[in-house]
Amino acid sequence: MSTRKVIWPARKGRETLPSDIASESGSLPDDEAMPSANEIKPIMSVYRLALKAIVESCIGQGAWIWVSGFRKGKTEAKLEDFKMFDEASRGLYGSLVLLWRMKARHFACIGSLITILVLGFETFSSEMVTYDQIPTVLKGKPALPPPRAETWHNITSDAFGEPSLMLSTKAAIYDGIISTSTVTDVPLTCETANCSWPIFPSLAVCGACTESLFSTSCNSQDICTYSMPSGTSIYGQLVAPFDYYFTVAPSNGSSTFPAANFKAMISVFDIMLAAKSPQDSTVHAHQCGLWFCLRSYNATVTNGVVDRSVTIEWAKSEFEPETSAHTDEYVFVDIPPEMNASARYSVPLDSIEALRAFIDKLTLGNASQVAGAAKYDTDWTQAMDAATKSDLSGWISRFGHSLTRNIQLTGTVQSGGNSAYQGTAYIMAPHVAVNWYWVIYPLSLMVLAFVYLMKTVYTTARDQVCAWKTDSLPMLFCHVSSDIHAQVGDGMDVPEGLNHRIGRTEVELIRQDNGEWIFSKPRYH
Repeated sequence: MSTRKVIWPARKGRETLPSDIASESGSLPDDEAMPSANEIKPIMSVYRLALKAIVESCIGQGAWIWVSGFRKGKTEAKLEDFKMFDEASRGLYGSLVLLWRMKARHFACIGSLITILVLGFETFSSEMVTYDQIPTVLKGKPALPPPRAETWHNITSDAFGEPSLMLSTKAAIYDGIISTSTVTDVPLTCETANCSWPIFPSLAVCGACTESLFSTSCNSQDICTYSMPSGTSIYGQLVAPFDYYFTVAPSNGSSTFPAANFKAMISVFDIMLAAKSPQDSTVHAHQCGLWFCLRSYNATVTNGVVDRSVTIEWAKSEFEPETSAHTDEYVFVDIPPEMNASARYSVPLDSIEALRAFIDKLTLGNASQVAGAAKYDTDWTQAMDAATKSDLSGWISRFGHSLTRNIQLTGTVQSGGNSAYQGTAYIMAPHVAVNWYWVIYPLSLMVLAFVYLMKTVYTTARDQVCAWKTDSLPMLFCHVSSDIHAQVGDGMDVPEGLNHRIGRTEVELIRQDNGEWIFSKPRYH
């Protein structure tokens, strides 16, 4: 037996984490337990602030390392560099200035780079993890098998002991003949609104209408008779006042269904119509047939919408006379393995005879038209006349479909025969998709920040600087050498005065023996 699986491929660059959480009872976790997209952004904001705090401290400490008298480097530090480091620790502009000023000559550029890149956390956080719902197998609760039939015997006996159809089958025949709309399929039961089934076979009714040959015979008064090979005829009716004539009758033989001996034929009937106009006369002859067949179906339900299609149609059957195991019946033989049929499919002869007798009564009648006024023997004749004028193939298809629906609803299967055709039910379960391209982004910055922190700690110890970081109090107690202080003058009273007077002055920070820290001009300049 073949089965079909629903596969949900992951997008490239993403790892899909299906929530395989459907338990034996079909329970689902509370959706509130799973973080939403709106909760991810605050988490990333906290993550960004924590990372930024570390980087700010390291950049602030980098200012002290930069001016340390024990720093090993060819570029001398300037007093204005303190301002540059301070602004770099606070935002985008200062970080860009530091990168431009240092040109990657100082490891503080790593901190500036992190400060710039960390600004995009909230913007791209929605791309890291996405949440949706996908069909997930509901364990322990398979979908019910579809309605199907392995044999059909929906008949009873009348007062004279003759086989008679049940009312539901009669209604299906009436509806098939008269209905002008699409006949609905047999409903499928899918409690979860998403189900799939293996290919499943069932008895059905197939039908077709084909054009037939006819012969023409006219007498000396030019009154013609049109006859089909099966014997159905329209006699010289197209004389005043008649301008249209229609007839339908059960066929006495089949010339258009040569393979009828291999089919469990239900009914074969002839249709003829003749129309006369001032310019010409037309005659059409058709032969239609209905027979039992076997169809295999491919069916799924997605979001409550049923998608059903016929995969294979098979009609070859053989008559088997009555035995101790069964009555006279037609049995389907040489069934293709692709139809996934593992049982015996048959139709009792009395079921076929009951159907044929009932349909033959309905496919017998005439219609005529005089001066535009139509007259019909029966409503069934009127329906077949209308179908012949419009779409005879569509009509016979609806007729067969209506009977198929009834047979699949009222037919029977062997005990346990449906277990092989149980479906798979799916529930819309929470589904998490992780885009690792975007997850690498914050993780890389975290690793880079950790390396930057370790480098800052190591350099602080190497260059004999205290861990003052961004603390402003140490600046209040650091001294400036007298020769530098003398250059200040009234610079503090003028906007940007300090920067113009001493900003470009090269300095180094050294510790005196008495514990004081002093900014002085480089000793080895």
